[in-house]
Amino acid sequence: MVKLIIASTILATAAAFLGVAPSAPAPQLHAAGIEDYIGADIETAGLWDPLGLSKDTDRLYRWRCVEIKHGRVAMLATVGYLYNDLKLTLPGVLSPSEGIKFENVPTGLAATHGNPNSVPIAGWVQMIFFIGVMETTVFKQDPAKAPGDVGGVFFRRYSDPAEKADKLKSELKNGRLAMMGIMGMLVTDQLTGLGPVTQLMTTKVVPF
Repeated sequence: MVKLIIASTILATAAAFLGVAPSAPAPQLHAAGIEDYIGADIETAGLWDPLGLSKDTDRLYRWRCVEIKHGRVAMLATVGYLYNDLKLTLPGVLSPSEGIKFENVPTGLAATHGNPNSVPIAGWVQMIFFIGVMETTVFKQDPAKAPGDVGGVFFRRYSDPAEKADKLKSELKNGRLAMMGIMGMLVTDQLTGLGPVTQLMTTKVVPF
């Protein structure tokens, strides 16, 4: 489970360096070149594609959808990881059948396995099922829309083009940072058994 989580996060982070947020109208989304995309040159101070991966515009659109989605998930994961490591928990019982309260669940990777109070299999099944439902309904990507334009009323829309571009760029940068951040926290947790907040409070910031 731990290796799967870390591997998934690494793959998600890899997408961050193919940043290509389309600004073209919906009918031309799949035909837009990398130079037409918001955020394609933020971290590299210019377009950088030595392998020519951006020449396939259909794949470019797909990669952009993936990058935005992973960035959003990583931002939520980062906040959740810190929230949990601060010993902040939900009230009530996580598993009535096993007598596990939310406050009993350990922090970090210990919550996934190897602890009597780790999240039970039934809990993982419920979470995966819920994610699958959301992925195929509310957050399903419409190929005729810009990457990340999902969720209907759940996301705010900006009518001013300049403000919209600025917000999209901010989301992109924060998402990329979050993908690297959550990956770093997972790897360090695996090496030390400590979450980021715990490490800072105990001054154990060197994992070796």
